[in-house]
Amino acid sequence: MKLGFNWQRGPFEMIDAIGHDRMAELFAEAGVETPAVLTEGGEFYRAEGSTLEVRHAGGGYHPVSLPEGVMRFHMTRRTLTPITANNSASLFALEGDLRLVEFHSKANALTDESMEIVAAAAADHGKGIIIHNDAQHFSAGVDLNAFRAYIEAEDWDGIDGFLDRFQKAVCALKYTPVPVVGAPSGLAAGGGYEVLAHCDRLVVHTNSVMGLVEAGVGVVPGGGGIKDTFFRWHAAKDSWDEAAWQTWMNIGYGATGSSPQLSARMMYFRDGHDETVMNRDRLLPRAIEMIGEMQDGYRPPAVPVAQLADGALADKMEEFMQQGIDRGDFFPHDKTVAMAIASVMLRGDGDGESADESELYARERAAFIRLSKTPETLARIRTMLDDGAAVRN
Repeated sequence: MKLGFNWQRGPFEMIDAIGHDRMAELFAEAGVETPAVLTEGGEFYRAEGSTLEVRHAGGGYHPVSLPEGVMRFHMTRRTLTPITANNSASLFALEGDLRLVEFHSKANALTDESMEIVAAAAADHGKGIIIHNDAQHFSAGVDLNAFRAYIEAEDWDGIDGFLDRFQKAVCALKYTPVPVVGAPSGLAAGGGYEVLAHCDRLVVHTNSVMGLVEAGVGVVPGGGGIKDTFFRWHAAKDSWDEAAWQTWMNIGYGATGSSPQLSARMMYFRDGHDETVMNRDRLLPRAIEMIGEMQDGYRPPAVPVAQLADGALADKMEEFMQQGIDRGDFFPHDKTVAMAIASVMLRGDGDGESADESELYARERAAFIRLSKTPETLARIRTMLDDGAAVRN
């Protein structure tokens, strides 16, 4: 049933999670006789030291037997004690002195606590780091409720501090002296994708959606998303102006790829570099293998420098947005957001011709805060949280 319906948990795992006593109460409330399997013996799965055991119908517990190359982390984690943990994320040590970061907040929305665990992994990195969880969705992005609270309180320093801590955590992850592999499934949007963008490689479940969607709620990616997409498009096009334009189009439209192959068209997945797997049960084992393949002679990436686009491209972007408004395709705040995205990659008055990674991070934060001060962005965030869809304004 678990495999056939592509469930996260099988029926007996769900009964263990609900609790056998509570299940018996539910049967009684429904006027149905409680099955003997619930009243005789203990939980169906239990951890004995480093071994996960399952209760057999004939009685007694036996080690769980899985096919070679199959592993689900929610099963493995029952035999592990986290190195450090909080309400949003945990850091575990796996066999071979590897580290695994697991997000486990509601919808895996990223909070300050989530990024504390990412930073902890970069500091205590072992021989390699995997970013993975077994939830339906890898991460829906940064917790919008936190930003709503910051904006309503006009706490601009609070926003800057949050984004700065996020950026420092993913930057530390990127430059650790060991390989880092992201292993997502389901949705990896906004900040969730930005964490993955700082990994050396990805192994992605084929049923995964990736992208930077922040423009829809009136802000820009503030965790390195613009910066990394800009560098990836330059690697593909060998033109900084073309890279800036393609990045702007991706992020301005809030485009996502509903599969790794479609994500590759936006540079969120890199064909020939990242990999896919069709079976979720083989996602984590492949990530572990990938770490092993990268360990010998591993060096972190060189620190990149970008060439900023000039005013001619800014004029082209302005014209594109105004024509869209005149046609009725865009709303006025869409243009404001689009030009804030562009400002991260464009050369302004008094700017140099190039920007290193730290300056691009700072530009993202500045653009995010400028938009946060507008009533239109607050309206988008409020309606997204209250009504489930952001107002167009």
